[in-house]
Amino acid sequence: MKIVRDLTLKKTDFKGHPCYAIDEYCPCRPCYNCHDCTPPNRMHSNKVYSDIFHCASNYNRGCPDSIPVPVHILNRQHRCKRCGQVVRNEISKA
Repeated sequence: MKIVRDLTLKKTDFKGHPCYAIDEYCPCRPCYNCHDCTPPNRMHSNKVYSDIFHCASNYNRGCPDSIPVPVHILNRQHRCKRCGQVVRNEISKA
């Protein structure tokens, strides 16, 4: 498992938290679902978020048998704006 996050969102946004996922391209996969899968702390009346979230798809039922192809948002240097990886020869949005 890798710790990744959707770089298009702020870390303070719910879906922008660091997240455990199978690889560094996961924020660009359609099955990716960054979520706080840890139960709330019962000692507090307010829910306390985990420091690191989990991909809810993987956490609940595992990754799909056929891992979906990531769809990247590339800049001119072929670096994805969402996952931060340098990518070539993959599907991308303009």
